[in-house]
Amino acid sequence: MQRWKLVLALMLAVSFGRPAMAEKKPFIDWNGLKNPVLSYPNWSVKDTAMAYRNGTFYVFFSAFYAERGQVRSHVVEVSTADFKHYSEPIFNFDGEEDGWIGMCSPDVQQLYGKYVMTFNSWGDKPGKPNQLFYMTSDDLVHWTPRKTLGLNLTQIGNQRVIDAALAQADGGYSLVYKEQTPGIHSRPRMAFSTSLDRPFHYVGDGIVDLLMKDGKHNGFFHENYEFLQTNGRWYMLTTDYLHNRQFHDKYDVQAPYLYALERGSHRLKWTRGYTFDLPQEKFNAESIANAAALYDWRKYDGYYYLIYAGRSEGQAYAKRGWNQIALARSKDLIHWSVPGE
Repeated sequence: MQRWKLVLALMLAVSFGRPAMAEKKPFIDWNGLKNPVLSYPNWSVKDTAMAYRNGTFYVFFSAFYAERGQVRSHVVEVSTADFKHYSEPIFNFDGEEDGWIGMCSPDVQQLYGKYVMTFNSWGDKPGKPNQLFYMTSDDLVHWTPRKTLGLNLTQIGNQRVIDAALAQADGGYSLVYKEQTPGIHSRPRMAFSTSLDRPFHYVGDGIVDLLMKDGKHNGFFHENYEFLQTNGRWYMLTTDYLHNRQFHDKYDVQAPYLYALERGSHRLKWTRGYTFDLPQEKFNAESIANAAALYDWRKYDGYYYLIYAGRSEGQAYAKRGWNQIALARSKDLIHWSVPGE
């Protein structure tokens, strides 16, 4: 009897001494967040992208702030486990050492087992039009030196090119970017190469059609492209906008639009376009959602996630306004919620 009493006492001691089973940590503590999820007092941050690896989110953006006598754009990466606490920049560069005014508009994709970040030079330096670049990484922390991207196409005809995005396709890389050539309205161009280091070639004439559900163009300009493959189809996310007729540096419309690839069009025709109905909050009263990026993270918690920039004024920071970064999520790409709703 004494032996069983001793065994029972030991079992109770172990039971009460063991910590309670911890609840499973949510993928993102949505109810514990509030937009904007990332903001800097002296930086305007936009042109967002992100990636997720081993429990850590890596956030990429353009940071506009004064340096060496003028506002410049910098490409910056930070990391976070919870969108509440962020690391110091993993990198922050503006390309000054190579004679550029700034760098801008990162997009990040995992392609053929490597993370690839595309971006462009910024600042419209006379005699040095903006060009496209890329860097690669195995772990989102250590990056190769930047290299030019599609230079054989973009250096022709005094083109100004920005907002590159890549997709893994057909044994190579599909590249879309915004081209502005003197005398021609800005437009998206589509190219392809079997290697990032080899010349790119236009797909057909390289001119991309982005059409609404009625089969017509919406009449807006398109920029900040991103490819997304989900539900067995390819999509392209863009920021669509119109300039204000009276004040050209202001925008009457600036919103994310999603287009679906028309099969058999060789990535030149994207249809069924529509915009996202995102809530207007205090921080984004003037521009609700600019330069967004979209991720299918349903395997983690059943949601698509959108990261984007918003602002309440558009004159500071070289007329970019004080942009701050926000999140929204959706289960169907139609109905969206923001943190803490």
